[in-house]
Amino acid sequence: MELNNTIILRPRFIITLDCNISIVNSQFEKAKFNRKGYKVSFSDQHIFIRIPKQQQHFWSPQLHLELQKNDMTTEIRGLYGPNPTVWTMFMFLHFVVAILLLGTIIWGGYTMVATHNSINSALVSALLLIFIWLSFYIAGRFGKKKANKQMLQLNAFFHSIIKPIEKP
Repeated sequence: MELNNTIILRPRFIITLDCNISIVNSQFEKAKFNRKGYKVSFSDQHIFIRIPKQQQHFWSPQLHLELQKNDMTTEIRGLYGPNPTVWTMFMFLHFVVAILLLGTIIWGGYTMVATHNSINSALVSALLLIFIWLSFYIAGRFGKKKANKQMLQLNAFFHSIIKPIEKP
């Protein structure tokens, strides 16, 4: 699985297994108790696999799995992503900067049209907000690069769990 894609922020995948959903659940239950290297938690048809607390850093990823029962198969939809708190913070900051940038552009346009004054302050504000936005992007790219090794570990752990029930 390619995890270094430069466009995808949160890599996703879908795997179909030729077995009942209860078998898949039992495999993950066994992994939860037999393998101490990862934290596995359940919520309905959702499974979350996390790096242990002592190995986590700010950018540590988690693997969110959603199990869907089909006729005689089970579909696993996976999503690699950062801690939901980190993701929410980044999305909130991007939203705030976007709204401020939009407001600055409107303010600069209004100032130019209505008062015939210089728009230098609005232009400087807009450039500063664009710089802040770029710094968020660079921080996100750095975080993704830093989390890549742990993402590969989560991927290997996931495949070690489903390997006994995968179709040969």
